[in-house]
Amino acid sequence: RECWSLVEAKLNEYHIKSELDLVEGSMTVMTTRKCWDPYIIIKARDVIKLLARSVPYEQAVKVLEDDFGSDIIKIGNLVRNRERFVKRRQRLIGPNGSTLKSIELLTQSYVLVQGNTVACIGPYQGLKQVRKIVVDTMNNIHPIYNIKTLMIKRE
Repeated sequence: RECWSLVEAKLNEYHIKSELDLVEGSMTVMTTRKCWDPYIIIKARDVIKLLARSVPYEQAVKVLEDDFGSDIIKIGNLVRNRERFVKRRQRLIGPNGSTLKSIELLTQSYVLVQGNTVACIGPYQGLKQVRKIVVDTMNNIHPIYNIKTLMIKRE
């Protein structure tokens, strides 16, 4: 609600009309007659999805750029045992968020772990790598191994 005026201004640059309905608790995006980019409406929908997941405004509007995308990975149903799930999710974040930070740096993406989902924003190649790391971590492969392979590929 606080950043809605910023969102409206940003979407107006792309000729997209946006509405915030506080009574129903919904946000909508619509194209206008001036809108020329056919895919921008889907990107605008993604921005709203990310804002609803409490991704910061600065990160969410990056999705509107051409070479950036967003991905929401559901991790809740990948592990049956609740205790194991919590441990593996914590393993993904690492001590003081260090593992998450290294994943962000290597893939040039923004990653937010929250509840049963992981939201990531970045270049499409980076999103692919983040998805692989997250799914592997939930399948009991420590994220450090994937981070090491990314570092070797980077060199």
